[in-house]
Amino acid sequence: MNRFICILIALLIVSSGGGFASGGEADLAVRPSPSRTDSLTAGERGGVVLALSGGGTKGFAHVGVLKVLEREKIPVVGIVGTSIGAVIGGLYACGYTADEISEIVNDTNIMELLADSGTRAKTDAGDHRPVGENVKIYSLSFDENLRLKGPLGMLQALSLVNFLTKYTGQLQTMDFLDLPVPFACIATDMGTGDEIVLTKGNLASAIRASASIPGLLNPWPMDGMLLLDGGLVDNIPVLVAKELFPGYPVIGVNLAGESINKPNERFKSVIDVIMQTIDIMIIDRVKASEAAADLMIHPDVSMYGILDSVGYEDIYNRGIEAAESRLDRILALSAASAPPSGDRKKMSPLRIVRNVRIEGLHAALTSELESRYEKWVGEPYDANAVNEAIEKIGKLDEVSAVNVDTHPTENGAPADVDVLFTVKKRPRAEFNIGGYVSSLHSHRWVSFGANARDLSSDGDAANISARYGNDEWEADARYFTPLVRGGQWGFSLSGGRNKFEPDGFGRYPVERYSARVLYYRERMDDFRFGIGLAGEYARAPGYDGFSWGPYLYFNRDTLDNFLTPSRGYSFNSRAWLAGGDILSSRTTLTAYIPWKSDLRFLLNFGLATGERDNAIYRVLLGDAEELYSLAGTPFAGDQAVWVRAGLNRDFHSSWWGVVRGEVFVAYGASMENWNTPQDTWEAGLALSFPGQLLSGKIVVAYSEDDDLIFGFSLGNPRWRAGNLP
Repeated sequence: MNRFICILIALLIVSSGGGFASGGEADLAVRPSPSRTDSLTAGERGGVVLALSGGGTKGFAHVGVLKVLEREKIPVVGIVGTSIGAVIGGLYACGYTADEISEIVNDTNIMELLADSGTRAKTDAGDHRPVGENVKIYSLSFDENLRLKGPLGMLQALSLVNFLTKYTGQLQTMDFLDLPVPFACIATDMGTGDEIVLTKGNLASAIRASASIPGLLNPWPMDGMLLLDGGLVDNIPVLVAKELFPGYPVIGVNLAGESINKPNERFKSVIDVIMQTIDIMIIDRVKASEAAADLMIHPDVSMYGILDSVGYEDIYNRGIEAAESRLDRILALSAASAPPSGDRKKMSPLRIVRNVRIEGLHAALTSELESRYEKWVGEPYDANAVNEAIEKIGKLDEVSAVNVDTHPTENGAPADVDVLFTVKKRPRAEFNIGGYVSSLHSHRWVSFGANARDLSSDGDAANISARYGNDEWEADARYFTPLVRGGQWGFSLSGGRNKFEPDGFGRYPVERYSARVLYYRERMDDFRFGIGLAGEYARAPGYDGFSWGPYLYFNRDTLDNFLTPSRGYSFNSRAWLAGGDILSSRTTLTAYIPWKSDLRFLLNFGLATGERDNAIYRVLLGDAEELYSLAGTPFAGDQAVWVRAGLNRDFHSSWWGVVRGEVFVAYGASMENWNTPQDTWEAGLALSFPGQLLSGKIVVAYSEDDDLIFGFSLGNPRWRAGNLP
């Protein structure tokens, strides 16, 4: 049960309500055909209909209610859900039992699904690729007409759609009323305020739309509309349930309680304030819904907040208790009916894909992707393959969101469908502010960045960034041509002045002004390779000159998550032959290996090469916190190698990020001609707080020199490329 908490947490998307629009082009109709429902009486089919309300993490109580109905063998012949009610109801409608729903979310961190946690960000964003999703403290966006456009929500929750697709996409039907349990969910049209009843289309997208909590989750695009949480207009969809399923008793489950009165201590966050505001605005509709219901169930969960991270088993049990307290009445409502005939998990006929289309990207990339997925044509619709495609397309730098719909093929057979991917591109222009400060060393800065897309042609991108702090500065300008057939050119100009104080050298400044041009090859499975030329003018004590030479770049990233990875690896290597005789390089490998249910091993390895006697190209070990004990006075050498091993665990997850603890041991060596004059080790504990808006870390370490290091940092560092241009 403790894990089932995940689903409701995920459902924290559930605020007081939610909604969505029908998935098909003309699928906004809310009434089924007479042949399906109106011609059948309750006596012929039997059972009850459920109207499940929104309520965030309180939604775990819905599962408790369903558990009682299953135990008493009371058939559910229809479900209409709002927000969290759409999440729980949608899974149940697909054929999952209450226990199976708990199992589904048992090992799923729903908070990470909601927050995305930078899943689309790249470890080298803004350096060797156009900037996609990145971490910043504040951001402004501009649309295609360069009009200022602020964020529509704090979170996109794109990963949640993939999660829902995984568990709902196996049923081969576009009509929710043809699911094992007929289903509909409620959304709100942000443009008009209309109630939208979703009965057809892509089930995962419909549920995501219904759970778009205003202010927290981005509105979900569908059929030209932006859809918000259905709780704004109908948090307990009893009246819709009666329209869709005439002649059947409707049982409403209200997670908000019988009164909007709440003590002040119940309001724990801005989300609770938003939800209470919605409850106040829709109280008249709630009262009308309750009056129309044949029976109302009120789980006593008023002591819990919308986004509580504890108490899920108790919430589940309170759902059971509430249903059991009204069991006599529930039995009476269904007493005259026999259980509906047929297998509850009966599947609809397989759909055959006739066309695959992609909308929203530039013509060359659209053609490439449509060719990639042309192999689906003539084959049965494969939800897993579609889900994988959503994930891959979503990782493209220019993509902000991906939605998929399946539409009946025009003039085709009844089971023929067209698969349509609708891509929402990132803003035409963005401006963001970030920063970093640490007590471990003197490098600290405030940073500014500007990103622009579709400048000289559709699909190109440019980035300008700068940072300043503690008498140091850096500035970069980059331009990337459109990605066509996996190929792309990248150009960059950069300059900066930094100060270093390696062990045995004293403090000195370094100035560098460089240019770089590379041709990149990229695959959608997170592989990227580049080759080209780079040159720079540099000045430091004992050196003043210009160098140029060939530049190579390689990146392979399979991490499931950028900010809070739990599995996969990232391999990054850069090499530059400066002046034909100095090989400057930096290679890193970071791997996360899951262990048991909530622990993971971390392995980080690095190797760098250069020239110790040249202040421009010497390798500094510790300057980018490779070892915390060397951050203030790094080792200097021709080469450096380091390795860190650790075991970490997440202690708390929320929509803003996680609290992650780690125990680690690290070793590093600085070398001259591959001999080892300096090496050291350290061991310690780290407590980090990675998040989309702002991150922090606290470190306690013991080093070989019997020193106890205590430090903290705030912000998300983007380390310079060491001795590379």
